[in-house]
Amino acid sequence: MLPDPETVRQRDPALVTRIVSALILIPVSLFLLWNGGLAFTAYCAAFAAAMAWEWMRMADRDAPTRSYAIASAAASGAVLFAADGEFFWMLGWPLAGAIGVSLTGDMPLARRWRGAFGILYVALAVSALASLRALNGFNAAAFILLVVWAADSAAYFAGTWLRGPKLWPRASPNKTWSGLIAGIAGGVAAAWGFAQWQNEPVLGTMTAGLILALAAVAGDLAMSLFKRLFGVKDTGEIIPGHGGVLDRVDALMAACLAALVMASLNVLEGPL
Repeated sequence: MLPDPETVRQRDPALVTRIVSALILIPVSLFLLWNGGLAFTAYCAAFAAAMAWEWMRMADRDAPTRSYAIASAAASGAVLFAADGEFFWMLGWPLAGAIGVSLTGDMPLARRWRGAFGILYVALAVSALASLRALNGFNAAAFILLVVWAADSAAYFAGTWLRGPKLWPRASPNKTWSGLIAGIAGGVAAAWGFAQWQNEPVLGTMTAGLILALAAVAGDLAMSLFKRLFGVKDTGEIIPGHGGVLDRVDALMAACLAALVMASLNVLEGPL
């Protein structure tokens, strides 16, 4: 039986807006991912610039304009180097940007790590996705997105409708154990489906899916902790129903970093 519309509005007033935003963003993302090349790299670089900008606004609202410019240039530039296989510059470029941001602005020295850390986190996470698409092909990047979207969606709907005991109220008052369990199960199920679809080794693919799902949950919780630390509810307002870009891709960021590590170690048989 379908839930009562009034109940839907009470549980999540922005649900319809969320769905509409997803129906626009997902096809565009998949098309550019499938196309690859410069188009997908530019897409990732644009997202990295927006994410770095949001992080600076979240971490230090009084930062000078040059700090925002440095952050966006450092994050987007790292993505361009990553897609071209220039891993030295993929690391060196955002590191230089992080140092530059830490030397600008009037924030007390004890808190200058906030902007610098954000630049590195954003730059490396988006660079991981761009490099995996460029070097490991469409399947590797599509696998990451599929697992994270499945884990994120399962966690959201289970947490919203089943509710139950809170996972970590200090980090996020809305996340529940039911959402955690459903998210992990959803990610592993998506990995199993991907293995069947692409004829990949089942055990290695499901193990990778489990690791990515756990990383996605950790990334979501980490962003909630950062927002609490910085005293903000959302990272921005650019995506209707979701808030900022960082609000939408917090789980994906950590999963991309985990995927890059797995691909570099090359110990699991599967799409990575």
